[in-house]
Amino acid sequence: MDIQGRILQSIRPRRDGLLLRSDLKNLGSDSQVSAALNGLCRKGLIQRIGRGVYAHPAKLAVLGEQALLDSARARQIQARHQLAVQEKRQARAITPTARHVIALAKRLGIAYVPTFSDRWAAAVTQLAGDEVSSDSTDDLLVALTRAGKLSAGDMARLVMEHHRTLKKAHV
Repeated sequence: MDIQGRILQSIRPRRDGLLLRSDLKNLGSDSQVSAALNGLCRKGLIQRIGRGVYAHPAKLAVLGEQALLDSARARQIQARHQLAVQEKRQARAITPTARHVIALAKRLGIAYVPTFSDRWAAAVTQLAGDEVSSDSTDDLLVALTRAGKLSAGDMARLVMEHHRTLKKAHV
């Protein structure tokens, strides 16, 4: 399925027919998403109603542009709040395992760079409605494994240890 199809698939289950550009960040590069959105607008399948805000034309006719823009603003505020909460959690997420992984990655000069497959998996997970997300320690463990510095078994053991510690800290 191409990006346009995935965009249409993501807007169908939305009751308000509203689509924010930030909802699509995992579907491809910025230019690919822009081209797909422009193509869908030209076909009349979605309509741009504001900067980074798109709506299904039928919902736009029923609910009105101002109501959808107000809903978009509320969702953007909620997303910013959730991001701030997530950043606070991550700041507290420095477990002993995380310290070890950060030090190892720094010593070896390894950083996590998401691949197309990573972005695709995140998009599929989001479209499925699942709330699975990795933290920076998980990402570094993936990078270390991809670089051949950790075995898959070591990575799994460290991930489990990290998440057990996090769970104990949040209970």
